Amino acid sequence: MVLTFLLVFLPPPAQACGCGGFVTDEDSGVSVQQETAAISWDGQTERIVMSMSALSSAGDAGLLIPTPAPADVELAEAGVFEELEDLIAPQVQVEYHWWPRGDDAQSGAPTTTGQVEVLEQVDLGPVEATVLSATEPDALAAWLDEHGYVMDDALASALSPYVTEGWYYVAVRLTSPDDLTGTLPPLDITFDSSAVVYPMRMSAAAPGAQEVRTYVFAEQRMARADATAGAEVELRFAGAPDPADVTNATVRQMLADGPYLTVMDQMFYDPSRQIVSDFVFERSSNGGDHRELVVEERLLTIVGLPAGPTLLVVGLLAAAGGGLAVGWRRRSRPTADEPSRARAEQPAAADS
Repeated sequence: MVLTFLLVFLPPPAQACGCGGFVTDEDSGVSVQQETAAISWDGQTERIVMSMSALSSAGDAGLLIPTPAPADVELAEAGVFEELEDLIAPQVQVEYHWWPRGDDAQSGAPTTTGQVEVLEQVDLGPVEATVLSATEPDALAAWLDEHGYVMDDALASALSPYVTEGWYYVAVRLTSPDDLTGTLPPLDITFDSSAVVYPMRMSAAAPGAQEVRTYVFAEQRMARADATAGAEVELRFAGAPDPADVTNATVRQMLADGPYLTVMDQMFYDPSRQIVSDFVFERSSNGGDHRELVVEERLLTIVGLPAGPTLLVVGLLAAAGGGLAVGWRRRSRPTADEPSRARAEQPAAADS
């Protein structure tokens, strides 16, 4: 399955995003501009490939991602999301019209610290990932604090259910010589999971609106089956992409996990009220393919001029010219009695 989130706001420094939360020191913050994640599930292992674009005054920040089982973390392959955008591009239908319209003029070994267990640490250059388990939110907050990060009350509250349910966490440390503004290195995260789930509950702590897009690769068309889903979930695409159209190795692997792609959008204007669960996906009761249709209107032209008005003017001119020609021919043609009248006017010949 594939999931894409687009956060369409630039609020004050935020500590929550689509799949997890950013934590920084007390004097800095990170505002997520765009988050994109691709998810696949083969019935046992879930894979999340995620990339984010952020605005930050910090050169050092942490991203906390909850997972239902311990995760493996690597840097992701480039080009995954460009490939996905191509796969769901709307179908374009061109319609020509004859007359101008209003818009035609515009164009390691596990270690334990208190109640937090460090299961693994991975150094990936600009990214350092630590896989954690924690028995209570306060212990996790203390571990983060010991490592220079502060988790605010809203994020701690949103994190609490994951701790109660025994989830694990990927703590990703991001570093930059200047600040973290721009596109952050994409991550490739895998973990065991008994269902297709994407952690969203921490996004309830987000201070602004969020627009969420989910791409789901499965055996058939999928639908949301969680308490956060509602009538506002909008279907964007449903169909089986042609493997011949896929060149990216990661996307090919996801397509092998599930040959059918379902894309849905959902807008959250009040995350604290609307986001009450993680995203869960199951087989849809509806069938049939769906693809967005974009109608591209084009003006027919003749030598650069609008075809309709041009042909009308040419036709009027042709009609007017034809009328003048007929009138001229009528005026220049002799009438039937003109020859006899001419003979009568000739002088009679003298008798010899």
